[in-house]
Amino acid sequence: MLAYFPIARKLKLYDVPNKRSSHKNITFRGGGILIPISLIFYIIFFGVHHGLSKIYLLAGVFLSSIISFYDDWKGSNAFLRLICHFVSIGLIMMDITDDYRFSPFIVIIIAIIGVAAVNAFNFMDGINAITGLYVLVFFETVLFYHYKIEQVFDPNFIVVIIIALLIFGFYNFRTKAILFAGDVGSVSLGIICVFYVLFLILHNQDIIYLSMLAVYGVESGLTIFYRLIKGQNIFQAHRMHLFQDLVHATKLPHLMVSFLYTIVQVIINFGMFICIKKGYEGYIYLAYVLILLTGTYIILKYYIFKRTELLNEEN
Repeated sequence: MLAYFPIARKLKLYDVPNKRSSHKNITFRGGGILIPISLIFYIIFFGVHHGLSKIYLLAGVFLSSIISFYDDWKGSNAFLRLICHFVSIGLIMMDITDDYRFSPFIVIIIAIIGVAAVNAFNFMDGINAITGLYVLVFFETVLFYHYKIEQVFDPNFIVVIIIALLIFGFYNFRTKAILFAGDVGSVSLGIICVFYVLFLILHNQDIIYLSMLAVYGVESGLTIFYRLIKGQNIFQAHRMHLFQDLVHATKLPHLMVSFLYTIVQVIINFGMFICIKKGYEGYIYLAYVLILLTGTYIILKYYIFKRTELLNEEN
């Protein structure tokens, strides 16, 4: 990570604040390059066929990491990025669906949802610590599943990523971050998370595992819907996510908002394991989670809208 800073300085990989930014200082970006680099170390020490972490998953992560890092550096064509995301999702599906046969229609639906989830990670990476903390919870949940329910994963793969996230977090989990993950970090992590969720759903024939990404999924989906209602171009950068409203409108610190989002996801994951242990229907639990999160989003959005409206009238 220390070796990255002079490279970032030479390549001018700076994130300069603008009116849509949630930070005020010029900050290095692209620090998420540590994720694909950590996977290179994983290959060196553990190989590519050790447990559930095969060559296609790694190929998908590396492909999207390359185009995403170039996007952090120079900027790239949105259509090209989208094509790379679809190819990456296709690659990870090759690792997962060997024992399953789906119609082309189902494969397309899975690919679209997977790409949407990956981009949700990219959209949500807007304030200090939110991506790092959220994904740490995700991988701890996967480890818990492996050791307490069924040993189907390679824990070495997960631990390598957790170590990389902790190192990145040293520079990002701050009031004034030194480093941002950039597209290379959020996209590569998104692809790996989609891989595990998709595997768990197919392996257990239960959609309850979608709840592991419920907070990001609801926030991203409702924000896109909200922008469509307002007639905005959803492909343009914006500052209309709920977490951004909480930072800018209510003046909550970045780290507090990131911890709040993370804690909510921890509670959801805890409830998921209780449902699995008790044998409850997974789709019912997922429905309750989505309804509660949607209601919370709408209430908070309405409260912030009214609060901002009142402040504008007073001014």
